[in-house]
Amino acid sequence: MNRRSLIAVSFAASIAGLAGLAASPASAQDSEIERINSYLNSISTLAGNFVQVAPDGIVSEGQFFMRRPGRLRFEYKRPNPTLVIADGFWVAVLDKTVGTGDRFPLSQTPLNLLLKDDVDLNAEGAIRNVEQTEGQLRVTAVDPSDESQGDVTMVFDSNPLQLKQWIVTDPQGLTTTVALRETRANVKLEAELFVIPNNLDASDN
Repeated sequence: MNRRSLIAVSFAASIAGLAGLAASPASAQDSEIERINSYLNSISTLAGNFVQVAPDGIVSEGQFFMRRPGRLRFEYKRPNPTLVIADGFWVAVLDKTVGTGDRFPLSQTPLNLLLKDDVDLNAEGAIRNVEQTEGQLRVTAVDPSDESQGDVTMVFDSNPLQLKQWIVTDPQGLTTTVALRETRANVKLEAELFVIPNNLDASDN
């Protein structure tokens, strides 16, 4: 499985109800982006449930755990055997049925933007689009150091501001989204959650 496919498989879900969003004026965009930066930087940890819909329509669900900077864990419920772990440098995709998998650099995925120690989307030139409607805000960003890796769209409830979904679009144009449920911010998360098993080899596949 190649790296682009891994991104699509690992971070996928559907998003609905966003038709009719209008682009915000530049001054309003700046204000909203500053609000998003402050919100993301206020979160040291985040945990909850997720629903994922892959580009091929397959639906999965499970639990997720995030700790900035750079840590992420997605535990999928059966029958999906996948476990995804980011340890600050690598992202590993593990098949729990066989106990093996692949890993690749976190910096080469769009989600690196969400997991940085200090999120400043304006300063990095990452923002590509801001759309809003009543009660909802949608921001599309890329890593300006390597735009070929695709983009990530973050979807927020706007009042109060809360991250609800993200959509990853890979370089082939396949969109994958994760919808977050029952989230809990700034809770204690054990370091062991973000340790990648030693039997995984670094892979460029």
